[in-house]
Amino acid sequence: MVTRKGELTPGGKKLDHDGKLYLQPDPDLHTVEETMDLQVPSPNGGYHKETDVVNRYQKGLLTDEKAGFNAYYLTDTPTLGKDTKKTYMAIRGSDGISLDNWNDWVDNDAQFAINHIHIPQAKLATKGMKVKIAEMSEKAPDAKMDLSAHSLGTMVSAQGVAGLSDQELEKIGKVVLFDGPDTTKSLKKMGLSDEKIKKISEKIEYYVNPFDMVSMLNREHTITHLPGDSNEPLKKPVGKVNIVVPLYYTQSFDSESSHDFGVFQSDGKGSFLVASEDFHPELLRAGEKLARLIAKTLDALRKLGVNEETASNIFNSLMNGDLPDRAVLGYAFYHQFETEYKEIIRVARLESMTWDREAITRYQHQLKNGGLSGNDKILVQAQLLQTAAQLAIFEIEGMVKGADKLVANTKEDVQEIVNSAEPEAFGLANYLSDAEVLELLADFKMSKFWDESIEGETKKAAADFLTEMEQLGMTLVRASQEFTSADQAAAVDFDGLIKDTKKNWRSN
Repeated sequence: MVTRKGELTPGGKKLDHDGKLYLQPDPDLHTVEETMDLQVPSPNGGYHKETDVVNRYQKGLLTDEKAGFNAYYLTDTPTLGKDTKKTYMAIRGSDGISLDNWNDWVDNDAQFAINHIHIPQAKLATKGMKVKIAEMSEKAPDAKMDLSAHSLGTMVSAQGVAGLSDQELEKIGKVVLFDGPDTTKSLKKMGLSDEKIKKISEKIEYYVNPFDMVSMLNREHTITHLPGDSNEPLKKPVGKVNIVVPLYYTQSFDSESSHDFGVFQSDGKGSFLVASEDFHPELLRAGEKLARLIAKTLDALRKLGVNEETASNIFNSLMNGDLPDRAVLGYAFYHQFETEYKEIIRVARLESMTWDREAITRYQHQLKNGGLSGNDKILVQAQLLQTAAQLAIFEIEGMVKGADKLVANTKEDVQEIVNSAEPEAFGLANYLSDAEVLELLADFKMSKFWDESIEGETKKAAADFLTEMEQLGMTLVRASQEFTSADQAAAVDFDGLIKDTKKNWRSN
């Protein structure tokens, strides 16, 4: 991507236009000052009016800081013109929860989740899209605009596109969305016909994590049947939905969040690794379970009859574990959600390990027996690497947790022996005074029998080993992306890849 100042941000490999895109400025961008008139005492008595600036924010066609909306418009040529074939609009998602961006979480995220509203930021997005499409029609009649977004940005994008006319919709190419909920209920509430929703769906493709709360919102009964379900057909969601195979099995608000791109894996051919009924089907079941859990939780909130503001705060509390908001419903309600959420991931992790072990043997057999075409061989090689990486990380995680638990249990046992020594010594020392007993026990302390530095070194060694394995796993995944042909003569620069992985590792 090239900015006005000529700064180059590198992208992936084998991209259209050699990966060069040009960020176009927002000509309407300006600073808005919100003022307040104050009555101020005058030196000679009486009062006079003074105007004070109480808030400043940026506003333009694609930016409204007060509303929380921000989008970026890019082109494949330095300026929009007759040679332009592709333009792109990237729409920002939510920032972290704070008073500064409360509009993201309450006015948009929570109200969408609970009330299926046409969110305010989507209306701004539609306005921006309409202006850019009109500009394209005039200056670049052959160009189409692709859209991409993450999280809240996916809701803004889908609803934003829904506000376009059929003629304007023809200028939209692909709409690729990450970790976003289904928008069907909100689009119907906006008054869209089934025919219009179908037209929009043909443009949209989602990549969602089965363990992410935002991704699984409104997706109940759309992913897969669970044991005990009827044969009733699954509901049709908006767009094509891909359930990704994440490298890490985590919750949305874990440090290695299921809501982040960092857990996405490549399929070795430039796209993302996705689950199917034949490839990690346990992830489809996990996603369906989480979607139903979220739906059940939100239905319970609505049945309580709480007002919209309280309901919004409660939904946020379920996402970030904020204790004061939990108290509105009671800790037991929150705890039930959290318990079921963790269990879904725990079960999926065990099922994935079983699937990995069976798949590794199967992939090895396919490669040994030959007969695979070039593209099929690339896919199997990539899947073997990725499966081995995932299984290795799972098993090492289990070993590290086991080592930590062993250290903790041993420390407790030693502490218990030390703690029990004093009363036992007093009970046995019939001919010694209390002072003499205490003197004998002076050196019988925990620090004498337990070296905190060794404990720290042991835990650090285990954690470092896990990090090494995670880095190796990530490098295996990256190596699978380097496959270009089944009979590639040049080997992947694995040492270079792992050095680069370590250099850019998340803890740095």
